[in-house]
Amino acid sequence: MKHHVSVGRAGQKYNHTVRADIFNSTLEVPDGRNPNQNAWLTITINYTLRFADTKSQGAGIVFRDSDGYHAKDSDDKKIPIKDWDLKSQIDFNHRFLQAESFWNHKFLLVTPKTYDGLDFTSMGGNGWLCRPNVICLFRLNSGGSPNHLPLTVVRAEKFYRSNALAYTESDVKNKTVAHELGHALDQLHIKALLGDQKCLIDNINADDCYDTPAGMEPNIMGRGTGLLPLNAKAWKELIGLHTGVNSTEWQVSMATSTPPRKLQLGFQVRGVMPAQW
Repeated sequence: MKHHVSVGRAGQKYNHTVRADIFNSTLEVPDGRNPNQNAWLTITINYTLRFADTKSQGAGIVFRDSDGYHAKDSDDKKIPIKDWDLKSQIDFNHRFLQAESFWNHKFLLVTPKTYDGLDFTSMGGNGWLCRPNVICLFRLNSGGSPNHLPLTVVRAEKFYRSNALAYTESDVKNKTVAHELGHALDQLHIKALLGDQKCLIDNINADDCYDTPAGMEPNIMGRGTGLLPLNAKAWKELIGLHTGVNSTEWQVSMATSTPPRKLQLGFQVRGVMPAQW
């Protein structure tokens, strides 16, 4: 992943930003006013929407033949389309932005006992030294540079198999948009996330790569709508880049309300805190 890093510090507030080719991310530390506040790691995807139809063809998707106007889907099938109107475009925009909430605030990274780079002091009560965990946030941003997600959208009149850069109108009315945003967050299908080599390398779109193993809730990166800690892949990988601490040392929790670990000021004896925490 290509990236550019910028760092800023103002008092106790600390920002560390990575601008990458597939998304941007920013790590922020609380300012100390609230000893129960965790840090934030926000992934932002800049996107654009191109509404392709008979009047606005583009991206090699829409074409005309003897049967009228069609769009090519991911299986290279030709699917009849209809034109967009302003109301349908506004509705698509609204629903697309709502999909942000599916991935936002669903995971928490537990800060290792041996890492103090996010620690902050809070003078509330008797004063605390706080080791925050990291809340995983997700934002969709219309426009912006670089353009991470240039989407072309069509109004298909029957089933249209979407992909990471080509959607159909109905995708925002079902789980498809959340699944495709998972791909935008650098995730393959559920079997690949679980380490299946065939789904990682050989045929990443094979039908069985979508099947969640028995005993697990059907996953959004398969045929379901569930999430597992392994779906925090992007945030977990990024925390290593932001902190310099190997991502394997960070545990993922779905208990996003887990508060920071706190130690009253005056008890921070050298070498004792990590054992206490």
